[in-house]
Amino acid sequence: MLDKHLLVKLKSIVGKEDILTSKISREVYAYDSSPFIHEPEAVVFPETTAEVAEILKLSEAYSIPVVPRGAGTCLSGGAVSLYGGISLVLTKMDKILDIDTVNETALVETGVTNLNLQKAVEPLGFMFAPDPASQKAATIGGNVAECAGGIRGVKYGVTKDHVLGLEVVLPGGEIVTTGALASGYGFIPDLTGIFSGSEGTFGIITKILVKLTVMPETMRTMMAVFDSLDKAGEAVSAIIAKGIVPTTLEIMDKSMIRAVDDFLKLGFPRDAEAVLLLEVDGYEVEIDRQVDVIEEIFREKKASSVQSAKDRTEREKLWLARRSGNGALGRIKPAYMVQDITVPRHRLPQMLRFVSDISKKYDITIAQMAHAGDGNLHPHLLYDPDDPEEFERVEEASHEIFETALKMDGTLTGEHGIGLEKLPFMKLQFSEKDISFMKRVKKALDTNLNLNKGKVLEL
Repeated sequence: MLDKHLLVKLKSIVGKEDILTSKISREVYAYDSSPFIHEPEAVVFPETTAEVAEILKLSEAYSIPVVPRGAGTCLSGGAVSLYGGISLVLTKMDKILDIDTVNETALVETGVTNLNLQKAVEPLGFMFAPDPASQKAATIGGNVAECAGGIRGVKYGVTKDHVLGLEVVLPGGEIVTTGALASGYGFIPDLTGIFSGSEGTFGIITKILVKLTVMPETMRTMMAVFDSLDKAGEAVSAIIAKGIVPTTLEIMDKSMIRAVDDFLKLGFPRDAEAVLLLEVDGYEVEIDRQVDVIEEIFREKKASSVQSAKDRTEREKLWLARRSGNGALGRIKPAYMVQDITVPRHRLPQMLRFVSDISKKYDITIAQMAHAGDGNLHPHLLYDPDDPEEFERVEEASHEIFETALKMDGTLTGEHGIGLEKLPFMKLQFSEKDISFMKRVKKALDTNLNLNKGKVLEL
């Protein structure tokens, strides 16, 4: 527990209702969506940027670790309090401050959820393109901190491609603005990119100016069924090679298909080795031609069936299946470790096959889905937390998956972040000089190393 004197100071900043110290409260905030569990000493809910700044001034003065936290959907351990201290939960900072349809921007507080922003701008003819599967709960601040991707990433890019400016509180309590929110924008260095994907280790994001995208005139959603993962992966490469950039291009393997169908009873093809979900959007005149080319590719790659959504209801049914994958796996095993290694698109079939082989080698269940259009795989390694031997096999399998992805010129993470989970593997991807440079940047912004201590880099 924190010193009583410090608790009094914290209560004077946020009020006694917005600070939790009971054992059960600390246990609730001891974990995110990863397997890691570490209790904070206090859970604090600021409601303004000024309150965040005052809390960070206390942190600096008393060397108290602070872990910024949104909805806790992080999959790499980034939101757990490894060294105790304060879990700074930002979900009460949830206001949409401005929607500017002329300049196609929205200004939001860090705790606004992705879905609530989508709902606010859709009636105006816009969308916020980043579209993570956890959009119902995940906050925009968390999306920026992890540089989340999502199913629309292949066409529209990841979160950092839609962030125009930030308001950030630095570890000493200084409030700064970057990008289009900064005074003198265009004449000073734009540091927005430094904070996108920094996993809460450089500063606490309190406001975000995001770029909005005009809703497309039309969209078509298709599902192709294959008798092998290889053929599905080859179809992905062939579509991209034709110059078609789908809005979404997702693969689900047999384990994932069956788990989702058991859960939702959608009538999915349970004997299929792979299902490819694809969506294209744009102007009607161009979409018709793209669909013709895609159907031709599916025939060439021996798809056993191709289905097109006839209306919005059928379209939403297909995407509900994709978004329900994580939860549906709980029917097979009580826990899983999900990776997000990314490889060049032409390596996708090879990597999918390798993961399938790893499942057999270690006698574990691995359910695969992937943002196939940008080579971002999500193998879910299922296990029983009460079986330490099985968990050890899962960790060994994960290690091999990381090593193989890097040998294929891939990366450790496409969107989930390094956090705690991938920390031991950083030296596999980065040289000593690379890591040394990252450490210098961290120390320049967080001299006392109090902010999300122990994540991303070993310091």
